[in-house]
Amino acid sequence: MKVMDLRESFIDFFRERGHTIVPSSPLLPKNDPTLLFTTAGMVQFKPMFAGTVPLDYNRAASVQKCLRTSDLENVGKTKRHLTFFEMLGNFSFGDYFKEDAIKFAWDYSTNTIKFPKEKIWVSIYEDDDEAFRIWNERIGVAGDKITRLGKKDNFWGPAGDSGACGPCSELYIDRGEKYGCGKPDCRPGCDCERFLEYWNLVFNQFYQDATGKLAPLPKTGIDTGMGLERLATLVQNVDSVFETDELGGLVKFVSGESGKKYDGENRVPINIIVEHSRALIFAMSDGIYPSNDGRGYVLRRILRRALRYCRQLGIEKPFIYRVVDPIVSLMGGYYPEIKTSAKNVRSVIEAEEKRFLETIGNGMNRLDELMRSLKEKGGKSISGADAFVLYDTFGFPVEMTVEIASENGLVVDVGSYEKEMESQRERGKQSWKGAADMEKAYEELAKGAGDTAFTGYESERAESAIVTMHNGSRVTDVLDEGESGLIVLKETCFYGEAGGQAGDRGFLISGSGSRFAVEDTKKINRTIIHSGKVLNGVFKKGDSIKAEIDPVHRNLIRANHTATHLLQAALRSVLGTHVKQSGSQVSSERLRFDFSHFNSMRPDEIERVESIVNAKIWENITVDTEIMDLKKAVSSGAMAVFDEKYEDRVRVVKVDDFSRELCGGTHVGSTGEIGVFKIIKESSPGAGLRRIEAVTLKGIIDRYNSHDRIIEQLTGILNVSENMLVKRADDLTNQVRSLEKEMEKIKRDRTETGIDEILKDSLDVNGIKIVKMKFTGTGTDDLRSISDSVRSKEQASVVIFGSDADGKALLLFAATGKAVGAGVDCGKLIKNVSGIVGGGGGGRKDMAQAGGKDPSKLEEALGEAVKLARGMIGG
Repeated sequence: MKVMDLRESFIDFFRERGHTIVPSSPLLPKNDPTLLFTTAGMVQFKPMFAGTVPLDYNRAASVQKCLRTSDLENVGKTKRHLTFFEMLGNFSFGDYFKEDAIKFAWDYSTNTIKFPKEKIWVSIYEDDDEAFRIWNERIGVAGDKITRLGKKDNFWGPAGDSGACGPCSELYIDRGEKYGCGKPDCRPGCDCERFLEYWNLVFNQFYQDATGKLAPLPKTGIDTGMGLERLATLVQNVDSVFETDELGGLVKFVSGESGKKYDGENRVPINIIVEHSRALIFAMSDGIYPSNDGRGYVLRRILRRALRYCRQLGIEKPFIYRVVDPIVSLMGGYYPEIKTSAKNVRSVIEAEEKRFLETIGNGMNRLDELMRSLKEKGGKSISGADAFVLYDTFGFPVEMTVEIASENGLVVDVGSYEKEMESQRERGKQSWKGAADMEKAYEELAKGAGDTAFTGYESERAESAIVTMHNGSRVTDVLDEGESGLIVLKETCFYGEAGGQAGDRGFLISGSGSRFAVEDTKKINRTIIHSGKVLNGVFKKGDSIKAEIDPVHRNLIRANHTATHLLQAALRSVLGTHVKQSGSQVSSERLRFDFSHFNSMRPDEIERVESIVNAKIWENITVDTEIMDLKKAVSSGAMAVFDEKYEDRVRVVKVDDFSRELCGGTHVGSTGEIGVFKIIKESSPGAGLRRIEAVTLKGIIDRYNSHDRIIEQLTGILNVSENMLVKRADDLTNQVRSLEKEMEKIKRDRTETGIDEILKDSLDVNGIKIVKMKFTGTGTDDLRSISDSVRSKEQASVVIFGSDADGKALLLFAATGKAVGAGVDCGKLIKNVSGIVGGGGGGRKDMAQAGGKDPSKLEEALGEAVKLARGMIGG
């Protein structure tokens, strides 16, 4: 059976047994801060196991995309380690339990994929007598083929810091004695290759919180997982996952394109290129892009590790992006998202490759020099400072440095590296304690408040009652005059911030006339929370309340929200259907829209998008909303945000046939209410993403008034009328350019004099002049400029420059073509002398540079460089 056959056979098997087939969730987990990526099939079902959401079905099956990087250094080097893999799984939420789960696994194993019964062994948790009886008495597995293992092996923890967990039972295939260790007690649990585990059945009985505490689940459940690639290895009777039909096809592609046979020392690099390319396209197709932190940093590690192994195959140009199309051809039929995003993913990967390839050569030279120096001195550890320089200057993820060091018998002082990185990490953390305290207050209030009914689609007013309140320190029954706090009502017309749309403002008025100014509204799960201050009177739990939103604030927000829908449709029309929303912010002042697209937009594209949106606004089209089934909505063409979790009944917002989106926000009744739309900025928030900022209504007026004030100031400063501003600015620019040319001429004349002074003390060796000079306070760019001038004036020369700049040593060596022809190699000179100043560097024969910590040794380093240069020339 091929891999595609295995996917389909698994889904068909469980569909026939009453399971709802659930599509794979994205690799970016939704609403789960404990996970960087989706790591198992059960991740999307965690709330269902925990009993925190209503159940739409009680048994399910899926083929789930997964990404794990905990043992990245082993991927490609072993026969089975992968970062990206597919997990086949069947799940029960309070429906069937151990016996049926075991029967299903045995039935599929022996009758569908036809594993010989005598080759199947099982393991169980050491205290699980019930599982033993089922396997032994109901299924008929001999007692000596059932292995009891401890908590480490057969008690399954949650996916992340919290979640469902319990004892498990695993199925193994006995591959025969030739894979074994020869020990008489060899059986599942042994470290040898004989018994290969292929299916794990987890019997969820407990919920583990973030502290590790176990509590019984409201209902027991089943969570099973079977790695598709590992299963294919067994079914297809091959030795490695890289020999299965899908990965094997990619291996052949990389081997053919690189011109390297898949054998010997080429196997590991080809495996890594294949595996990492697949991980990258699937992650990026789900909206995760390379960056310097979080999930993006992991992706950048994966890509740069692959590039390192490309280099081992002799590939020194961008290559990974070329593997995208073969992956799409193999897997795009089952995962259409990689097909629609392929063009964008290729562009992102190619740009990332180009960026890293600019520095990897110098970085490897630096690392090689560090390792060589350590070995010569008998050292074993690369310092954290050096590891940080490799990351900060050359883009080497520390994990890659650790892996390369390990291959050379060295270690890296990761602890001190982490200290070097601490300040950069802190930028990504929330540092304002007040914000953290308020977040805690919101969560505490929402936990006990229950659902809030939202009536704001139909009305701007509501009559309700106070359910609970919070004063910033604790849940309270009373808020006094002048006190700030949070209020939850039984029902409200206030829209709580969600889906990128800002919350409403307004007032809550009690029956006694007390007034609470609502400054913001947030939605936590299904609870709507009003944040503000008591203006007068007292508010008590249970009070009857009249809720009134600020209609102007609401109108401005909904105009901007509908504009984002028109904007997305216009972008897809102009740029292509690969455009998908990755984020948005809608306030009363402006809108911001992030979307998947690699290239910056051209001015004509921005103008076309703007024109299309305004045309739809001025047509004054009715904006319709409809509640419908999710499947019907998606099949009707409604756009959805890729990582949103939707309920079975959804709200669809439609603007004629131009735009149709799933959306819970507030919108105008017709597009004419938006007035006019203006794009004010187009930028990139990250790799593979573009961002548009735009304004309507009040934003247009604010922008006009701001520009009007600037024009008024400029006309006053330049003493001209408004219609003469451009001409006056042009005249002044021409005057500045003329003055700059005069200054440049003066500078050149002075430099010419300075160059003569520098050349005066040069050393002539066999017709090649060695020009040495130590500077103070001169930066690298100026050193390079001066060296260019020297070489331009003296065609047969080698420049040996050093500078004490801000307490650091800089070295820059450069040679003319004649000097290189005479034997000068600046790269070798730098490598040999940069250690003197406590640093390192590299470069080409005609140009090389380095930095160091000890400028007091500059004269010594320059003197040694002159000595070595003389030797190269033959003097």
